[in-house]
Amino acid sequence: MTSAPVYVSAAGLACPVGMTWACACAAMRAGITRKSSSAYRDNQGREIVASSLRDLLSEDSSYEERWLFLLTHALRDVTRHRGGPVVLQRMPLFLTLPPARGGQAYSAAFACEALSRTLGLQLSPDNLHLLTGGACGGYLALDLGRASVRAGVPCVVAAADSLLSAWRLLPLAEQDRLIVEGNSDGLIPGEAAAALMLSQDSRDALAQLCGVGFATEPSLLGNEIPLRADGLIAAVRAALSEASLQLHDLDFRLSDAAGESFHFKEQALLVSRLLLERKPDFPLWLPAESLGDTGAAAGLCSLLWAMAAWQRQYAPGPRALACAGNEQGARAAVVFTSVQ
Repeated sequence: MTSAPVYVSAAGLACPVGMTWACACAAMRAGITRKSSSAYRDNQGREIVASSLRDLLSEDSSYEERWLFLLTHALRDVTRHRGGPVVLQRMPLFLTLPPARGGQAYSAAFACEALSRTLGLQLSPDNLHLLTGGACGGYLALDLGRASVRAGVPCVVAAADSLLSAWRLLPLAEQDRLIVEGNSDGLIPGEAAAALMLSQDSRDALAQLCGVGFATEPSLLGNEIPLRADGLIAAVRAALSEASLQLHDLDFRLSDAAGESFHFKEQALLVSRLLLERKPDFPLWLPAESLGDTGAAAGLCSLLWAMAAWQRQYAPGPRALACAGNEQGARAAVVFTSVQ
């Protein structure tokens, strides 16, 4: 029995290059960035380049203030033409957040109270489902959102993160994973929030979700296991199988890769091992080129950019693959298509 189709009916995005989905994706298309020297320094005194909301948030804003500010704007954006944020009072919200200080997960009570305050309405903790897992967590939330829609309940899926805090930057600096003077094989920390509204209504839909896959990659940045991209390939195979497609049937790819060569080798291995037919072009789109590493929001940012490209008719074609991973080896993939 074929599962009921699930559509993305609205989108919201807030990031340093735009505080709405339309503006942010136009900026990414144009290659606009907000990357510049930040107030942070590594242990050797070198400037850390970052992509931040320096015009809207002061650099001494707390970690929670940053992702909460972005998330509030993204949720207002996704509900803008769907009745406003008040719809969140009756609609489930599957939300992926970064870890709290100390590495613990945020509680639903904290997130519910904070969002109720910034949105100016009272949300129910029963409607809020919190997840972790970095960029992969965004796709896990998407998968849970699909299940909700297929059960007859439309929902919102969102993710928010900010790497602009000393305790998030410190381990990256200690592992030489930041782009600083003398190290070009690193990432630029960023911040963003992304949101999608899911339903079974195909009218005016932005995209159809066709397949989602998950797996685990044994090779990590911190171990000696050779990289074969087994985890990413397994996740992509699962997503393609659900969509009844092959990799060569797709028109372009998107990834949360944010600058480190490890992740680009992974993408190269994916294509070399899974592409069964020659393609003249199979472009790879990277939101991080404009946004930097947006952590938990990175996976959903990829989906939103592809949907904007379909709406504005500059995408390479109607079928896309988006990939995401995290530092613990989790890998996720989404196959989705235009409905225009």
